[in-house]
Amino acid sequence: MKNKKYTNAGLRVLETLKVLTKQPLSPDEMLRYLESTTNNFYRKELILKYLNTFRLLNINIEKINGKYFIKKNPDPVHLDKNDLAIMLFIKNYINNIGYESFKNNIFESLEIIERSFSGETDRLAKTLNIKPYKPKKNPDIKDKNIIKFEKYCNDKLRIQIKYKNYDSNEVISYKLSPLNVIYKKGKAVLIAYDNKDNDYKEFILENIVAVSQSPQKQQKASPSSVLFKLYGRLAHSYMLKKNETVIESGDDYIIISNNSEDRELLIRRLLRYFDKCEILYPKSCRKRLLEIVNEMEAIYA
Repeated sequence: MKNKKYTNAGLRVLETLKVLTKQPLSPDEMLRYLESTTNNFYRKELILKYLNTFRLLNINIEKINGKYFIKKNPDPVHLDKNDLAIMLFIKNYINNIGYESFKNNIFESLEIIERSFSGETDRLAKTLNIKPYKPKKNPDIKDKNIIKFEKYCNDKLRIQIKYKNYDSNEVISYKLSPLNVIYKKGKAVLIAYDNKDNDYKEFILENIVAVSQSPQKQQKASPSSVLFKLYGRLAHSYMLKKNETVIESGDDYIIISNNSEDRELLIRRLLRYFDKCEILYPKSCRKRLLEIVNEMEAIYA
């Protein structure tokens, strides 16, 4: 469990497996599902790797009309005592996490695997006294801290935090309206509205060194929208997100206003559309997009 990269990848594999048991999906649809549930940006090749992983596990994946699905009677999953111990460890680990929707998603994925147990594996799980796998170092689950900040979000009162920037070691104070707690790359993150800067911001919980709650109610979050323009076939096929509206359209383009999506994630999503997309406003988003392109060019050129 030391390598968080592998741990997070395993969870994504389980998420993909779970959704394929419910409905057939194309690689693009699976990619959008993963991005919507993890708040990250992935390449299409990742889905093909996951499909190969399922085949190596003898999970019967079929493709019809460009969409993949799991047959109703998949090949049985064969696990030994050590494998079952690891599954039990995952159950116990997830059960101690305070983020309910994340917990339920993983439990559903594990149930799919259990329903595919071979007869031998099923007998082994029922007859042997399987003890949970024990890692050399117990995982650090900050469930109390997560629950505390989830309460701040539900109370709809403003908070003041002191946030430590580990790069510069500087501690900065913020007055915020807390909105939600999410997970990114295995870390709990507070999404909050900073009225002073008129913007949504993210704060890694473990970097918050002090917090106090104010009797003031949250101020209305109304940061300026991000406007972007889509061209050609993309303009006709684009599916609006929950927080988006079309403010102008023509024969070969549409202009969209995005009101509340995390700006960094939005910029990386728009980057996928290449020359079919242009960010019109604000200038800070145009500048950030150029920075990402330059970073990629420095790595891959």
